Amino acid sequence: MDKKNKIISAGLALIEERGLHRTPMSMIAERADVGMGTVYRYFENKEDIINAIYIRIKEEEAAIVFVNNSIHKDVESTFFDYYTRMVHYFVENPVRFNFISQYAFSPIINENTQKEAMSNFHHFDEMYQKGLDQGIFKDIKAEHLTFFVFSAIAGWLKSASELGIKVTKKYRETLVKMAWDSVLKTS
Repeated sequence: MDKKNKIISAGLALIEERGLHRTPMSMIAERADVGMGTVYRYFENKEDIINAIYIRIKEEEAAIVFVNNSIHKDVESTFFDYYTRMVHYFVENPVRFNFISQYAFSPIINENTQKEAMSNFHHFDEMYQKGLDQGIFKDIKAEHLTFFVFSAIAGWLKSASELGIKVTKKYRETLVKMAWDSVLKTS
């Protein structure tokens, strides 16, 4: 692993363990086994590290969620594949999920980072637009459907984690089905 990635990994682990404000740059450097000069060569400050962590996690998430993107034939199978993979990624990667939950809408994540991190997630909006065009989904903008379902699923997974609810495979399937049902256009 190169030095920059070692710093990002160390930053993620320490922020999860200790919180942002109790994680000084010197501790990140020590955990990454690099000098302070190396940290500052790659990152101006801790906020830059947070932004780099955010981008890395969103890239990993997109690679998993959209791995089957080219094989889907219909909106429903696409929805269930995307969100089943997203839920699986979040449940199996609690440190990354907690980070995203905490920082996704934080002012620490700058506009350029948000654009870069979300550039791989256009498939959600495309799926919703296709469903809107076919009369499947409620009549709101595709991007609003994306935000709604993501927020509902992420919020529930965060609550389940805090309440100690075991998120089994069956539970995951039910959660994704509830998300699907929530955006379907009713007659």
